Amino acid sequence: MKKVTVMSRSELVDAICTILSDSMSSYTIDSYNIVKHGMPSKNKLNTDLLIIELGKDTDIEEIIASLQNSNTLIALLIKKISETDLKRLFQMGFDGYFHSGMELAELEIAIEAIFQGGQYIHPQLCPVLMSDYIYKNAETNTKPHGMLSEQEWKVLERVVHGKKNSEIANELFLSSYTVNNHVSAILRKLNVSDRTSAALKAVKYKWINIP
Repeated sequence: MKKVTVMSRSELVDAICTILSDSMSSYTIDSYNIVKHGMPSKNKLNTDLLIIELGKDTDIEEIIASLQNSNTLIALLIKKISETDLKRLFQMGFDGYFHSGMELAELEIAIEAIFQGGQYIHPQLCPVLMSDYIYKNAETNTKPHGMLSEQEWKVLERVVHGKKNSEIANELFLSSYTVNNHVSAILRKLNVSDRTSAALKAVKYKWINIP
């Protein structure tokens, strides 16, 4: 059974891990509270996926050094961070970049995605990643005629800007059901598996610009 460890300084995370354990019974999910237990000693932390909640004084290198298994997957749980620091963390190539505002269902999807061999990046963090990506990979600035409907382009633009489906629905005066259908259609037409990949593709080809 795969083991997931969430390392943080918050007792709230302990409670979240307990709830996740109940809903993801195929995994062992534990919390490691640094305030209670201190930093783990070198090569003592044994887990398959380590989720690190970032704080002002989080020493990622020291935490990584405490891992017993060099094949441990690592994800960061990010609350508030500067654009410069976030870009630096993206360059380090971790397996996941979580947002502290994620709902439990999103956490479950993210954990599953990482164990399936993918990299998970929460949509709220995408605009920063893509603002850097666009200058390195831009190829054209023409939207392919007939690829998406006018409404789908509007939805995709908001996906690129990190909007949730509920926010998109409010802005475009649509139902959540309709937005969900538009997002599914966009993924199918762009031949991608998730929102992040769709957004990256749109930015790469300059179909949608980031302010």
